[in-house]
Amino acid sequence: MTIEKLCECCHICAELPTYQITHLPNSRIRCYTSRFLHMLKTAFHPFLGVLVLFTFPAAWAMPPQTESGVSAQQNGDQFTAMAGSFVQEILSRAGSPSAVSIGFQNVSQLTGEVRQAAQDAILNNLRNAGVRLVKPEAALAEIEVTFSEDWQGYVWIAVIHQGPGQQLVIRKMERPGRAAAARAPNLTVRKNLVWSQENPILDFFEDNQNLVVLEPSQLVLYTSDSGQWRERNTMSISHSQPWPRDLRGRLQVNGFQVTVYLPGTLCTGSLSPPSLDCRSGDDPWPLAPGQLVAFFSGHRNFFNGILAGPNSGASVAPFFSGATWSGSNQRQWLFAGTDGRARFYLNDLGNPAAVFNNWGGNLAVVHSGCSTGWQLLVSSPTDSILPDSVEAVEVAGREAQTVSPAVDLAGPVSAMWTAGKNNEVVNAVMQSSSTGKYEAFTLAVSCN
Repeated sequence: MTIEKLCECCHICAELPTYQITHLPNSRIRCYTSRFLHMLKTAFHPFLGVLVLFTFPAAWAMPPQTESGVSAQQNGDQFTAMAGSFVQEILSRAGSPSAVSIGFQNVSQLTGEVRQAAQDAILNNLRNAGVRLVKPEAALAEIEVTFSEDWQGYVWIAVIHQGPGQQLVIRKMERPGRAAAARAPNLTVRKNLVWSQENPILDFFEDNQNLVVLEPSQLVLYTSDSGQWRERNTMSISHSQPWPRDLRGRLQVNGFQVTVYLPGTLCTGSLSPPSLDCRSGDDPWPLAPGQLVAFFSGHRNFFNGILAGPNSGASVAPFFSGATWSGSNQRQWLFAGTDGRARFYLNDLGNPAAVFNNWGGNLAVVHSGCSTGWQLLVSSPTDSILPDSVEAVEVAGREAQTVSPAVDLAGPVSAMWTAGKNNEVVNAVMQSSSTGKYEAFTLAVSCN
């Protein structure tokens, strides 16, 4: 898929010369208020699905030249070791070709010296394996290598092109000096697939007997029949204005009563007997039942920052998603801003107590009963095309800490909402990059 197809409003042509390290400008992702504006740290390629997870407290942000006092030589030594296994897997996936072309691009904060060391290590390992480096027209395989990073360390991604096929190789390496700073993850995020289909899914509701799926043009009700979901009813959604390009929606079910929130449209009705009445309106959307309510932009894909409900009169910076929870007799809020910054508030919404950079645009709180009791599930900072991943995070005071390994997903997350009678799960939606189908699934946190 070309960049032009990925982003209509960006007029970019990128021909990356062989062996050239290329920086990707931030302007390439500023298209229709991307859900991850300013967060993208991977190359614009549908197979570069490595997700740059996030750095936690702002004080941990990596300086451009050095980090934790580690020298470029130390990094170079680590990269030399990493390059061996990286190249070995590339050649294994490619069937040990005798001649390859290779291109490099960098979307990390590595210095020029360290980038060169990493590049040289890969090229040397290819030569030592008896592989000739040639131009693309003479190559048996074309390799695109991207140097990226997540909050834990470095990420190398190789896309191997052979005829019509493409393969992906990913290698991660912990950033020097960071091992002691992070607590070992002690929780597990578990994913459970609920439903998949060809049509887009905006949101869903599930209990033991019913599955309700919100689509752009209809609400579909399924009932459980011998362990299988069977379609029972379909209710059309009427709207007076065109939907925004990046459509989002919110579904709430209370008994048999159903409420659908869409940009500039509110629908209310019943599941039994089935009925749905839609009208134009800018009613605020519930983010956390009874605790966090906010106004959604009628023509865009984010919340405008004006809060309602218990926090009526307060406002924050525009955001894609938000969460609130109580801990140690303190009310806490977190908002994933449209500017790529996650703002954490403690006790009041006057000024942020902390600002975290490089978080994903989707987050939701879950009550697991493990550790501190509440965790945040946070997506990684990719765009709306690349596969995603989710990690559990705890915020203590003004610091955030990952508490689970990442769960890698098959596509980009488009929605995450707290659900369950006791807020014990998160309902999430994604589109699989491999099948193209939309998947509705739940995420829960379990104690190890």
